[in-house]
Amino acid sequence: MESKDGDVGIRLDTSLQKDGDVGIRLDTSLQERIGAYAARESMTPGEALSALLYLGLEFAERQRTGLREDIEDLQREVRDLRQMVDVLGPAALGTQRILSHWASQTGGLRVSEDELLAEGRLVAEEEWQGQLAERGLFSPGALVGKPEA
Repeated sequence: MESKDGDVGIRLDTSLQKDGDVGIRLDTSLQERIGAYAARESMTPGEALSALLYLGLEFAERQRTGLREDIEDLQREVRDLRQMVDVLGPAALGTQRILSHWASQTGGLRVSEDELLAEGRLVAEEEWQGQLAERGLFSPGALVGKPEA
């Protein structure tokens, strides 16, 4: 049932049919594919179309369910990561501050505690970026469009 202008649209019209049949328009290449499937499976084109629609709907519904489950899994993983960062982040920053303070208290440094802390943060950032780069990952700054080196 292809239209003269090659329309590929589908039009379901059940108002005139009394036996549950549905009329649709398909382009020539799709009709040929359905015909080939019907011949391979020893079906009529109508049976083949019905079977293909059923299989396609089953697949689409399973994909949607699978996608929902994947999203829920990712949400759980992000929540777990956030909890770990909430524990590790303050500990790492606190350790850096304490070490800077102790180092400056010994009197053997020629820099202030703030300068030592700033240097420590710079080195930590460079190390972090290096670790991400080795793994082919990007820093959070890359998520907003600018990959960091």
